[in-house]
Amino acid sequence: MLSSRPRYSRKICGDTAASTIPKRIAVLADPSKHVRHSIRLPKSYYSVDTENLNDISSFDLADVSECVKLIRRVLGIFGTGALISCLFLSAVWANLAIAYQLPQSTGVRIGKCLALNSIAFAALVAILRRRHWRAVFIYAVAYAILLAWSASIRATNDKNWAAEVAHGVTGVIDGDQLSVRDVRNFSWRTEADYTEHWEQRIYDLSKLRSFDLFLVYWMGPAIAHTIMSFGFEDGRYLDFSIELRRTQNDQYSAIAGFFKTHELVYIGADERDLMTLRKIRNEQIHLYRLGTPMERARALLVEYIKQANDLAAHPRFYNTITTNCTTAIFDMMRAVTSSIPFDWRTILTGYLPGYLYEHGAVATRIPFEELRQRADVTGRVDGNLSEVAFSSRIREGVPAPR
Repeated sequence: MLSSRPRYSRKICGDTAASTIPKRIAVLADPSKHVRHSIRLPKSYYSVDTENLNDISSFDLADVSECVKLIRRVLGIFGTGALISCLFLSAVWANLAIAYQLPQSTGVRIGKCLALNSIAFAALVAILRRRHWRAVFIYAVAYAILLAWSASIRATNDKNWAAEVAHGVTGVIDGDQLSVRDVRNFSWRTEADYTEHWEQRIYDLSKLRSFDLFLVYWMGPAIAHTIMSFGFEDGRYLDFSIELRRTQNDQYSAIAGFFKTHELVYIGADERDLMTLRKIRNEQIHLYRLGTPMERARALLVEYIKQANDLAAHPRFYNTITTNCTTAIFDMMRAVTSSIPFDWRTILTGYLPGYLYEHGAVATRIPFEELRQRADVTGRVDGNLSEVAFSSRIREGVPAPR
């Protein structure tokens, strides 16, 4: 019978081949024999052309050197530009600080500005020529002295204030009773013709019924002055206006507001007083009724009184950007609630209604453009009405949140 196992013919495999198979397997199994049986490659496979390698190394080093020089040149240009920019901006600030803060005659201020600018020009020449760095050092010392002088200026409550900001509001809270001192209640005929009157008033905080926002546009659509209004059950309103406190015969300047030229003041006033004055100044008055819960409105009113009392004891400077009518309001609102997110419209306050509309703080049952049109109450401001009738009249047609 034929076997099922395959047979290999010696003629095919050969005796030698057959006899060497076990040896090859043994070699593979024995690592010590790998070296003797390793494959040898020709020298050309691993030889190095040292001449070409030297040429490549020389080329790479030269290229790296050029790159380093280019980087140093670019950094030098940027460094010079940065120094010139710092010099220019600091010189502009220094000139404005001298012009607005120095309590001396115009001639003295001009002379000091010229002296500072001469030092700044010498420093500029030194930067451009990259030599005589002593001029840069002298300018840095002069600028440091100016900064130290500016930092030493302190706010005060003792100045010859303009009549409408002569007193800042203060108050005392005893349970639900709020006693407010120096509430302004002027009768305005023109901006220069008025009857001055400051009052002490008492309000019942348990009868707080509304919380509204006035936006007064005085320099285009982007910037508005904010006034907060707290309404009570008896029809009276206590309004707060955070303002720049100017002296007699002084005029407001947005630029001067950066240079510690004016203090900050919290004005508590009759609503008729504030709005009549704004209309006389040909400013546009918008009213937005807010849907704030009364417990939060009360907390904000209490915070207003607290901040006003603190300002009376520790005067601070007004700043056009960082400490103004709107930033102070949002600081206080964050003190009583953490749900007020920052938004660019808190700086460009003319666009604040859009922010309030998006967050449902005003009436949203009508389109936003209609709300804005109905919020314009300028035409309804009538200083001849009584206090309660005035506040009722300007709210006619202004939608309140449900």
